[in-house]
Amino acid sequence: MKHSNEAVLEALRHAQYRQVPWPKRPKVFEFLRGAGLLETIRQRTPDGPGYHAPVDIAVLTPRGKAEIVRLERSERAPTWPDERVNLYLVPVEAPKPTGT
Repeated sequence: MKHSNEAVLEALRHAQYRQVPWPKRPKVFEFLRGAGLLETIRQRTPDGPGYHAPVDIAVLTPRGKAEIVRLERSERAPTWPDERVNLYLVPVEAPKPTGT
């Protein structure tokens, strides 16, 4: 799937600030999970009478948290009006330094 920078930023914000049940996720969430920016966790069910089925929700991974910071920085740049409609490209993860 192809998504714009703006669509990815809004989806990351949506996952960051809301508890989005995975079965009701926007389509972009599948793309973001594949890119390692989102993951699902099992939400604790509320206490109370009756059965409450557990729900998987979307949450940001550490990479997702770093990516939202990067995109928000871009959003403040004067070039954002052009960048926001561009095709989102998943940043390549920097190789981790090895100990010597």
